[in-house]
Amino acid sequence: MINLNKNFLIYGYGVSGKSVSKYLSNKNCKYSIFDDFKRLTKVKNAISKVILKEKLKFFDYIVISPSIKIDKKHILYNYKKKIIIDLDFLSNELSKQLVIGVTGTEGKSTTCLYLYQALSTKYNCTIIGNFGTTILDQKNLKKNLGKLEIIIIELSSYQLNKLKYLKLSYAVITNIYPDHLSYHENFTKYIKSKFSISKLLYNKGYLILNNEVLSKYSKYLNSVNNLQILIVKIIKNRRKKLEDSIQDLNIQLIEKIVKKIDKKINLNDLKFKTLPFRNQLIKESKNLRIYNDSKCTNLENATFKNDLIYSRNKILILGGRPKIQNQKIKIKNTLVLIYGPYSKKIPQNIIFQNCKYFEFESLSNLLNFIKLINKNNIFDNILFSPGGESFDLYKDFMERGFIFNNLIKKIKI
Repeated sequence: MINLNKNFLIYGYGVSGKSVSKYLSNKNCKYSIFDDFKRLTKVKNAISKVILKEKLKFFDYIVISPSIKIDKKHILYNYKKKIIIDLDFLSNELSKQLVIGVTGTEGKSTTCLYLYQALSTKYNCTIIGNFGTTILDQKNLKKNLGKLEIIIIELSSYQLNKLKYLKLSYAVITNIYPDHLSYHENFTKYIKSKFSISKLLYNKGYLILNNEVLSKYSKYLNSVNNLQILIVKIIKNRRKKLEDSIQDLNIQLIEKIVKKIDKKINLNDLKFKTLPFRNQLIKESKNLRIYNDSKCTNLENATFKNDLIYSRNKILILGGRPKIQNQKIKIKNTLVLIYGPYSKKIPQNIIFQNCKYFEFESLSNLLNFIKLINKNNIFDNILFSPGGESFDLYKDFMERGFIFNNLIKKIKI
């Protein structure tokens, strides 16, 4: 537990920083606030950089935004042992609730949502963490949490790198692809950050992995008791349609946890809702299916989904700002169309096998090209799964997804 009688520094005054500020204020704690990029002259308890340097060694806890990278040049580097994040404060507020932590490169939010939909049929649940929901700023936090039986937390590698006090009943790793390598420096450090979720488990907690993650990365399980590991033997390609295949893979993973918690919950009785711009079927006709997977920012994950489409007449649309890869990705039997400012750089990360690829300046030009070449319904599946970050042209993946949908309607593919 965190000693709330100590002195706190909130470093970074974004969403999580403001939430922590309200929490500490509600608890009548002593705290100061500093932000590298914002002028906080009107914010109570804000301090300048001069004061920060003078007082830094006197703070007992330093609460930072998870995405802040603390390297050797950072002012907080020598105080890393004092660093915590907002979710650590749950250690002071939770009592008997089951806590499920979900991490992985892709599919975290969907896994959390599916777990919630299954478990909420019998239990009072909520989803927090990287899913986008903050709860620390609630005035009657302990009372409100006391009404909950299960808490599902989406955890990023940034959060896992800094968490110290949060404890989990179940920890889930959905998958691991090379990602955030500019932050973690190399793939090995990124893998270790994901497997550090196991260190948050209670003594009788469980780590849930699929067989592929286990076979590739078993050497990172040295600190975990074998009795605490639950393996899910994933069976691929049990469904013909992409959206059904992805849903089936997610259900196979969550079933292990749900049945461990309550064997009476029947997943077959449920109709799972999905999140927008994740393998979303946006158009279906007799000859063509179009998917919007704008959320995909990882090239390896984009090709994984493309491989789930059983057709030699398919189109994969790539774009966005490419992330650092540890190896080239193979794409097979697909027409690959690439657009945007990085359209010439993206192919450098790909091995094309029995493929043709074309580059376009804009998404609208690309879609007009599809309309032109597909007049005779040669192609039966179009997957918009960019495999790169959306910040090259858009505010976020949501804007990218909306624009794709609107262009599909406008161009009338």
